[in-house]
Amino acid sequence: MFFTKRFPLILMTPLMVLQSFVSVLPQPCAAMTVEETVMKAMTDEMERSLSRLRLDGHTGPYYISYDSSENERFELGASLGVLTGRSHTHWRTLEPSVRVGTYEFDNSKFYGDAPGSTGSSGLTIDNNYDAFRRKIWLVTDTDYKSAVELLEEKKAHFKRNNIDNKFDDFSKEEPEVSISKPRRLQVDETAWVERVKKLSAIFREYPHIQLSHVNFKTSVCNRTFASSEGVRLVDDTEDWLLTIAASTQAKDGERIKDMEVMTGFTESELPPFEEMERKARELAARLKVLQELPVIEDYDGPVLFEGQAAAEFMEQIVCENLASQPESLSADTVSQRNNPLAEKIGKKILPRQLTVVDDPFVRQYKGTLIFGGYNFDIQGVRAKRVVLVEKGVLKALCSDRSPTKYSQHSNGHSNGFYGSSSVVFITSDSKNTNEDLVARGKELAKDADLPYFLIARRLLDPNAAPMLQMPDSNNTVVASSDSSTVLPRPLILVKHWVDTDKEEMVRGARFEPVTTRILKDIDMVGGEEQATLMGRATENYTHLVTPNFIIKSMELTKDTSAREKPPVLENPLTELTSKQ
Repeated sequence: MFFTKRFPLILMTPLMVLQSFVSVLPQPCAAMTVEETVMKAMTDEMERSLSRLRLDGHTGPYYISYDSSENERFELGASLGVLTGRSHTHWRTLEPSVRVGTYEFDNSKFYGDAPGSTGSSGLTIDNNYDAFRRKIWLVTDTDYKSAVELLEEKKAHFKRNNIDNKFDDFSKEEPEVSISKPRRLQVDETAWVERVKKLSAIFREYPHIQLSHVNFKTSVCNRTFASSEGVRLVDDTEDWLLTIAASTQAKDGERIKDMEVMTGFTESELPPFEEMERKARELAARLKVLQELPVIEDYDGPVLFEGQAAAEFMEQIVCENLASQPESLSADTVSQRNNPLAEKIGKKILPRQLTVVDDPFVRQYKGTLIFGGYNFDIQGVRAKRVVLVEKGVLKALCSDRSPTKYSQHSNGHSNGFYGSSSVVFITSDSKNTNEDLVARGKELAKDADLPYFLIARRLLDPNAAPMLQMPDSNNTVVASSDSSTVLPRPLILVKHWVDTDKEEMVRGARFEPVTTRILKDIDMVGGEEQATLMGRATENYTHLVTPNFIIKSMELTKDTSAREKPPVLENPLTELTSKQ
């Protein structure tokens, strides 16, 4: 599902309303909604565990939270006018968190021999207090015993190695109470079966397409969260997603694939069917053009990033490194995900014209629906708008409840493991037009004695392979170190000739690995931003807003990875089409 939370229908102040909310919560009965029953079971078992859950010689939990999500989803898949899959599923999960020790020192951020948390568990979809309560009891017991064992290992490790605990393990945050009305999935399944089949049948008209697939998903998620600190949340999300994907193959065996993604918070916010048809045909036509392009030669020079390519660059190089990540210890080594930007707080990392803001509350930008926002993060903390970079200077990172030297409190950006960005706005004070950027590209090319410079307009969605399940068995992943990034392959890459202004598309290129050092080579930025939908993971989408920009020098080489030979015979649809 999208990591997107809609604004609650009822918003209440924490402490006073929490007391009234708990006091009026009814006893388990048939008249209670599922969310009320789940909340009741959570709070009852939480209270019992806090007061009575003890192992001999050990303290009880100092913190407990339960995060339950009820999900209902309808999904369709089709290819060439026939269904490849259809499902309507309904399930409920429970994610417990049990902490032993104190806020200053607990069982977290340490990997030892003790078993970890039970993780996500299933709950019944029927509204049954007893069934909920029993499952909550069992997972709490298991997690508590694991937490006690892990805390003892952690204490021994710290004492044995004379380690000082530099930062608290868990920050104290203001508890929130926000109760929205749950929603239920309503979808005309018959109508969508016909739409998806009709869309997928379009590719019968394009024999050069080897593989094509149309996928439709709609889902509703009702989240219930409760913690021993007094957090009480009932939140809801509704998502609609249509993906049109296709692939072809060049004569030299290069597999070329691309996709179109359409989203809405409700069915009415999806584009009309005529636009879906148009995008499917544009995709097929685009792949035909890409299939017949000449192959690039090795290149080292200026690259202008436009539109989707500009957004994908910033997603991989900037957004991926804007998270505050706590140090985690194990009995053998120190394990920490490298963040090359973390040590640069207070320093210039981008051109002075650029400011970067993470704003989870934005739902629309210049007429575009914005995905990736939410009201409360995974840890139940209210989201916050954060200025990450101001006038090129790094000011802050997206943080969760694990204090570090960069942040002592959460700013509501936990993804369950550490901080992460949501909807990122990279705004520009520049007045440069795209014509100015092209002119600058020509200047840089002349200075480097190059007859042309490159314009990247579209990069491959890095989630395309797992989402589309296209055959990629022979694709080689370029190795990189922890500090370097391999940008996705360019799909639409253009040579812009200096003397004639002629543009020529090429294919078969890949970027050489880069580090955040590449940000120093941003030579010029445009003055107009655009919003681009980014695929961060399967079923996880967010928007990124960014202007176009030029990198002074980048290396691109011909992709020499092993390739599958094209099919010996033509697509049978070629013969069928010619006979009609």
